[in-house]
Amino acid sequence: MAVGSGLGSTFGFSAESVYGTYVAPTKFPRHKTVSIKPTNQRVQGESIQGGILGSIGAHYVETTVGAEATVELDVQTSGLGLILQAITGGTSTSTVSTTPACTQTHTLGDPYGKSLTLQAGRPTRAGTAVPATLKGGKVTAAEFSCEVGGLLGLSLTVDGQAYDNTTALAVASYSAASVWSGKQMCVKAGAVGSEAAVDGIRSVSVSWTNPLDTSDYTACKAGLKAEPVLNGAVEITGSLAADWLAKATLEDLAVAHTSTSLVWEFTGANITGSVNQSFKMTLPGVFFESQAQDVPGKQELTSDWAFTWKYDGTNLPSIVVISTDAAL
Repeated sequence: MAVGSGLGSTFGFSAESVYGTYVAPTKFPRHKTVSIKPTNQRVQGESIQGGILGSIGAHYVETTVGAEATVELDVQTSGLGLILQAITGGTSTSTVSTTPACTQTHTLGDPYGKSLTLQAGRPTRAGTAVPATLKGGKVTAAEFSCEVGGLLGLSLTVDGQAYDNTTALAVASYSAASVWSGKQMCVKAGAVGSEAAVDGIRSVSVSWTNPLDTSDYTACKAGLKAEPVLNGAVEITGSLAADWLAKATLEDLAVAHTSTSLVWEFTGANITGSVNQSFKMTLPGVFFESQAQDVPGKQELTSDWAFTWKYDGTNLPSIVVISTDAAL
């Protein structure tokens, strides 16, 4: 059914074999918002033509091309493997744990050689969907967030090599995947591999930033950038909103400048035997910012505890998903 509003929009993505080379989207998560736009640079020549009082149109030229995208969605229980790989950067794996349950492991690593094609369908008032396509997509930033009374959300910022609105729109197809909610959420902290549940957590947010050289334009490339490479340390930061239950839980870590391993996980429906759907982010070696619980008034005491991940010399951040996805 053609709908002439955002209700008729689509969003899809696929992995590229070659950076910037279109691959028709095959994954279509349900989205909340999507924006795909060109970032082409245009320069006006300022040469003077006697007697002409305006800038010369023939000297207004395009020098480089590019694209950008932002996407907001609820994190589904399956179907987002390629997105998670694009965020974490490493070579992700998908293995059968107990048929039909499969475990995807996404570990921090170099994102070079891993790019996406993104495509949105934008309905006109008459319901005709007009495509917007980004090629050479690299995730520069991602934010996960969830409160106990809400859903696990994901916001993505993507840099692209090129944009077009002429590539045919891929036909969207949707899975029966559910979404993660605060009811399924648990937060753990402690030594790596021995993390224990933390009581009193109201909400969690984690931001993952990949610093990429998104302006690597060189000659003989027709205005196209080279595939961006990492040009800085990956930054993973976040915060926990927590009830004040015991100072040892978070305040002692913040005051003593002591690191801990933080696990943020969601457990869903049973797949088979004792294996359930799962989404688990592990951040070994996080430090909480220096702060202490205050008394802002008569209300129950709570605080937002900000943290940042630092490499502990051994363990890397990861996102592990258990679902029925046999491949990314």
